Amino acid sequence: MEKLTGIDRLIYEKETTLAFVGKFGLRTLFNLIWATGGFVGAIILTENGTLPLLAGMALCALFIQAFYMPMHESVHQTPSGGNPKLSWLDNLIGQLSGFFLCESFTGHVTIHLLHHTHANGEQDPDVLNSEGTPAQIFARTIAGASLYLLTPFLAFFPSLALLFPKKIRERFAERSRLRGPEVAKAIQIVATLHVLLLTMGTIFGYGKIVWLLWYLPAWVARYWLALVFAWLPHRPHEETTRYRDTRIFTFPGSTFLIRGHDYHLLHHLFPRVPHYHLRSLWKEMAPHLHAQGARIEGSAARQVLTMSEISPQETL
Repeated sequence: MEKLTGIDRLIYEKETTLAFVGKFGLRTLFNLIWATGGFVGAIILTENGTLPLLAGMALCALFIQAFYMPMHESVHQTPSGGNPKLSWLDNLIGQLSGFFLCESFTGHVTIHLLHHTHANGEQDPDVLNSEGTPAQIFARTIAGASLYLLTPFLAFFPSLALLFPKKIRERFAERSRLRGPEVAKAIQIVATLHVLLLTMGTIFGYGKIVWLLWYLPAWVARYWLALVFAWLPHRPHEETTRYRDTRIFTFPGSTFLIRGHDYHLLHHLFPRVPHYHLRSLWKEMAPHLHAQGARIEGSAARQVLTMSEISPQETL
């Protein structure tokens, strides 16, 4: 396929994506329901002794990470299909999912759209969390889980931040600068609710549930999400052009494991296409992406040769 430019490129991309956008996101609603049911079920089975504690914690982390897809889709208004009359549904799904993840959905909307606008650039708030090695991201996750508990108090007692090493304080200060004061306020409100829940749960004898089956698994889930939705698709976080600020990167089982975001480049190009349609869109658009010089790696790089009938010497 020849490289399209100008209006021809825009028309092609609009026509190709048209079949995948604008529909009610029933699957996203289902994803929220099964994640909730699984999480509650794992807590019940652990509490009644059917599951060992470690198995229960692992299952809770598994189900909590599943809340990210409904929250993420709600940022892009795909549950409502972009229908303004159903925007309340986007907000409801996003707020509920975010709460389980120790995340302010209101704040995440701003953060995530900044990421889309400035992917890999100096103004991308995600880079501060996702650049580096998995070990570095793990250390940031531990710091984040600890600092999050102090969030309600930092506004009144800023000196509490001195409990953390200077480099961590500087990184979190830079992250706050990129996010802006409105995001900080939204995060503080949700963090306060979470700290109250943890405190009351502990006082009334539910410490095991709120700490070991929710809070700790939530941050394990957040570490996993940082790896597969931020680090893996964007590494090494260097390029900023339209077709190369993230990539198509597939391997056996990747679509199931990463929930369609092994085709993350397509999400950045067309964020209104739900994650469960990205693989189908790839099959339609692979030759076009290759012609545009997109980052296509892993098994997808071999697949695009067949689709485009291109010699291996021509691939990126």
